[in-house]
Amino acid sequence: MSVRMKALAFAFGLMSSVMVAPMAMAAGGEIVIASVQGPPSLDAHVTNAQVARNITLHIYETLYARNENAEPVPDLASGVSVSDDGLTYTFKLREGVKFHNGKEMTSEDVVASIERYRKIGVSPALVAAIDTVSAVSPYEVAIKLKQKQSVFLDNISSPRAPIAIYPAEEAAKGANEVQYIGTGPFKFVEYQPDSHVTLEKYAEYVPNPAYDKRDGLAGKKEVLIDRVVFRFIPEAGARTAALESGAVQIVETVDGPTAERLRGDSKYVVHDVLPFAFQVIKLNHNQAPTDDVNFRKAVQAALDMEEVMEISYAGINQVDGGWVFPTSPFASDAGLDQYNVADFDKAKAFLDQSNYKGEPVTFITDNLRPNVDIATVFQARLEAIGVKVDIVVADWPTTTKVGFSKTGWNFWTHGFGIEPFEGPGTVMSAFVNGNAQIVPDPEIDRIAGEFNATLDEAQKKDLFKQFQLRMLDNVVAIKTGNYGLFQVTNDKVENFVPFRIPRMWGVTLAQ
Repeated sequence: MSVRMKALAFAFGLMSSVMVAPMAMAAGGEIVIASVQGPPSLDAHVTNAQVARNITLHIYETLYARNENAEPVPDLASGVSVSDDGLTYTFKLREGVKFHNGKEMTSEDVVASIERYRKIGVSPALVAAIDTVSAVSPYEVAIKLKQKQSVFLDNISSPRAPIAIYPAEEAAKGANEVQYIGTGPFKFVEYQPDSHVTLEKYAEYVPNPAYDKRDGLAGKKEVLIDRVVFRFIPEAGARTAALESGAVQIVETVDGPTAERLRGDSKYVVHDVLPFAFQVIKLNHNQAPTDDVNFRKAVQAALDMEEVMEISYAGINQVDGGWVFPTSPFASDAGLDQYNVADFDKAKAFLDQSNYKGEPVTFITDNLRPNVDIATVFQARLEAIGVKVDIVVADWPTTTKVGFSKTGWNFWTHGFGIEPFEGPGTVMSAFVNGNAQIVPDPEIDRIAGEFNATLDEAQKKDLFKQFQLRMLDNVVAIKTGNYGLFQVTNDKVENFVPFRIPRMWGVTLAQ
């Protein structure tokens, strides 16, 4: 299925999920969500794990948040003014917003929270351009930048490792030392490691009056249930069994065959969340033979992306080589004639021009099944052109440690989830200073620097085309395609709309 057709299918899928026949609904009750694993932390500043975001974005809020189209819009702020020189952003705060300890949020809390993030935040690039943060009045905060940054509001609103606003007294504490107190629509109740996290409705929460409906991670956050429990069930079959027994009402994700089986049962609604992420194969430019662009081009030319994506994410993928989602205004066809070539003769021609001497190359991957599948398909394709690939499978922490080292690997595959959601600036930042490919690429660094410095949308689009072309011309990394998730709700859950996290505001339970 083409990207366009699948995008339309996704949109129709979302519409279908909303248009389920209405049932009698009642306020209150408890919803249990089956999560694939537990969060490494509930201190929002110190983790960028998706499993943590699913929970923390119910507890904490940010000055700006991303709407349904991933655009930054006011959340705890009511708006922002920007100085003529583009260096100072003055945020006006909503009045009457209360933390879960009953204290009203003021500029003191915002300043303390941003300063904490500058010290210990796990994504320092989000605040790297900030020079000073100061309180102008109890409800105004001024942030002065060191230089203009076109993506500053994107950064402030990032859900990656969100710049959550804590009470000032909590923001004075170190990493993982805070009490879990935010301004969000749910407040923290308990965390039992290896078991669950329980949140309950914050009765004094006041939805943002600027909005009249749910909108991404912003909008009207009206809570109609009493509690939500995130239960950690790593094994896929156990998650499905819990759903079918009624022990849980929502499953974060199921595999393709299970999704198709449940789709035929009226007791369940399967939500196709596509695209959700990129699948990427990183290449180590510091180690032979992947330090040679002709070898990298040989690999790129050999791969059949339809084969790769359908084996790894059967029934929920898009064969798409663009470095933004196809619905993005930054989407273009720059360099895509080099994507999904699947031409062994062309690959062998590049290989003959390379420094490859027949030595084994190392492909590292964590033990997530789709990633292992990709490594296996990759191994077979390269064997066909005479390249021997050794696959090394380990847990995620071990694989990550090796993958950010200068040696010990040639290829590493995993998903890029939050980057494409946040947009072109974040996608590019993953390759600045050689972050992903180990060796800096001066052209990538130039393009990203100019992109961040300009506020001209046309110029930004042209620069992103240059970035995408460079990614494919120099094979900085290989994007294999987009993949999605099958989220499943049972027939007790009403008004659930799939998104980046399983949002529990606006959701009700049928009687």
